Amino acid sequence: MLLTSATVDIRVRQQGGKWTAPSSYGYINEAELQQILFDQPSLIEGVSSRAIAVRELTMSVGRADVVMIDTDGTITIVECKLAAGPDIRRTIVGQVLDYAARLAELTPTVFAEHWQRRGGQPLDQFFDGQPEESRRAFEANLEAGVFTLVLAVDSINTDLRRIVRYLNMHTSAGMRLLAIELRRAEHGGTEILVPTVYGSESADEKDARGGAGVGTRWTPADVDPWLRERDVELADAVIAFTEDLARSGLRIQGGGAGAHPSFSIWGTAASGVEIAPFSVYCGSPASLSCNFQWTSGAGETALSRFLDDLVAAGAPLKPEVIRDATYKRRPGIPLDLLKDPARRSAIAAATQRLTQGAPTG
Repeated sequence: MLLTSATVDIRVRQQGGKWTAPSSYGYINEAELQQILFDQPSLIEGVSSRAIAVRELTMSVGRADVVMIDTDGTITIVECKLAAGPDIRRTIVGQVLDYAARLAELTPTVFAEHWQRRGGQPLDQFFDGQPEESRRAFEANLEAGVFTLVLAVDSINTDLRRIVRYLNMHTSAGMRLLAIELRRAEHGGTEILVPTVYGSESADEKDARGGAGVGTRWTPADVDPWLRERDVELADAVIAFTEDLARSGLRIQGGGAGAHPSFSIWGTAASGVEIAPFSVYCGSPASLSCNFQWTSGAGETALSRFLDDLVAAGAPLKPEVIRDATYKRRPGIPLDLLKDPARRSAIAAATQRLTQGAPTG
């Protein structure tokens, strides 16, 4: 089943025996690598165990190796390549970008038809029982071409790492590019998989700081007039919310390069680490992104309490999905929630606990 080859940085032993190299390692072909990710999408960083997937999703330019949809509406496109293949760094990057461009041209209905033709779970069934925001997020991501693109390889090289970092730093926040190295070995009937992810740091940096992409750079000052033109009550609620947070030492910063104005809310966690717990995104509908992924420096205990506090405040979040993804999530909730003074105050109080620590009794 597996190929034997040269060196690997894995050693195994029976109890009391000597450390030896595995009897075999690697993949016979790319299909084996595809199958592993299809069987367990959560091997990809940020993808939960509840995500669904199909293999070989057909488009006009070919077939995307694996496409995944998560319960929060995120879409992940995976292209698999083995290092032995010729010119891997250019072919894998070009293919996944081409597939993403073609996928963004599909309507949700046409996408669902392609999905079911590949044996995927019907999307109506998948989103049944999920908050309505999940289905809307999926459709909005598809329409806007907001995808996580994953280059899955058996061995990554310096050139591919360089390309991943460059694209993350010079594209808009709508595209998140990761490379995952899945080193595989077998010994005595036991399979060993060593996943290593590259690119998450540069993707997070781009998202949090606004990246270095081209196009309109929004500023925080652009958000209020955009909201006020459409919903004065909502604009006033957002100002009241940011003023509440400012009293706890948080600040408005940055602005993305998307189709609509946005800003993020930054502060310092009780641990002393810089965090960005929220982003405000204008659009239809406007949303408040709960940035657990950008708040990881607060520590898991503080994040867990923050999540519980937000749910108690009425935020329509899915705690089990967020925890299952080890908080590497940025779920959006309706910005309209801030119109309710009680909910707005509770969300601000949750953020204050995140930055100042739990109250002592």
